[in-house]
Amino acid sequence: MPLGETPTVAVVLGEKGGRAACTLAIRGQHVQRATAVGEFGRATCSGELPAAGT
Repeated sequence: MPLGETPTVAVVLGEKGGRAACTLAIRGQHVQRATAVGEFGRATCSGELPAAGT
């Protein structure tokens, strides 16, 4: 992910539903996990990147 960009992962299920998950780690550190379930289920994971040089 380029510096200055906020990493975001979005999952949207269709009309048949199901189950899907997103997990976000920044520099090896777990930031967020979300699960989409069912018809048109949604899950979004996002986080802040550390400043350059840290």
